[in-house]
Amino acid sequence: MPNILAADVGATKVLLRAIDVGRDVMLAEKRYLSADFRSLTDMIQTFQKAFDLPSLDAACLGLPGPVEGRRAQLTNLPWSVDADALESECGIGRVDIINDFYAAALGVDELEEADLVCLQKGEFNPDGNRLVIGAGSGLGVAPVKNCNGAFIPQPSEGGHVDFAPLNLEQDKILTWLRNKWSHVSYERLLSGEGLETLYFFYSLQSHGHGKHGINASEIRQAALQGERIAIQTLDTFVEIYGAYIGNAALIWECQAGIYVAGGIAPKIQDWMTQPRFIHAFLNKGRMKKIVETFPIHLVVNESVGLLGAVKRARSLVS
Repeated sequence: MPNILAADVGATKVLLRAIDVGRDVMLAEKRYLSADFRSLTDMIQTFQKAFDLPSLDAACLGLPGPVEGRRAQLTNLPWSVDADALESECGIGRVDIINDFYAAALGVDELEEADLVCLQKGEFNPDGNRLVIGAGSGLGVAPVKNCNGAFIPQPSEGGHVDFAPLNLEQDKILTWLRNKWSHVSYERLLSGEGLETLYFFYSLQSHGHGKHGINASEIRQAALQGERIAIQTLDTFVEIYGAYIGNAALIWECQAGIYVAGGIAPKIQDWMTQPRFIHAFLNKGRMKKIVETFPIHLVVNESVGLLGAVKRARSLVS
């Protein structure tokens, strides 16, 4: 019976799952830290050895970066991935590599009702398109085309478009960031590193010096405990997030729903469900009447990318 491998690869962590398709049984699942390995090949070989899986019939790997044919250079991780080399070095019959948000877009159909939190009901149209978007280690975007009822993700690097400030305070943030980077994309702010950057900025504004060494999880915890700078950070983060998703929705109208995925949004659900996010999303002037019709769902199942990779890997042996 065919055995398959699926992977959701991130700059921080990688989740691997092996499945016996014939028996529909999960053979193994393991979470690894990306920084502990020199390459994805090393990680997969370690996984295979740990669970006695010397050969596999097929694999689908969701990767954080642009995929060109059978190769990918990851954006926030110093790895190059070659599907042909993986087949040879890991004993895999067929390897398919896709963008991580392409995988997340495939995974949306595998979600259950409990995996979603409604942020805006909108006016659902099953004949419309979808948009899957989300911040984690980076900022992923997948426009999803409705082709006669089948939702087909489109490749995109939309997280790297230019950051556009909403107000004078965000103007100051952009001016400050231009001293560090010649090109300031939305990903510079809408990511785990972006949360840390915003926290540093507000520390600098408040105390005259920035605070290093605090990570995104600690910022969230500090905000929950009432720390003013952490609250400012999350308020600005969700405001920029809402505005950005609204921009993307104007480019790619998505009457079948916007799905906000990624590792950050589920962890700051208290902020995502406050009015600040949806107000920024809707603040499109004359086009408000359009974006207010789009259903928006927060994906709280952080394995959506893995579910999509599993779906694609199954199709390779069917």
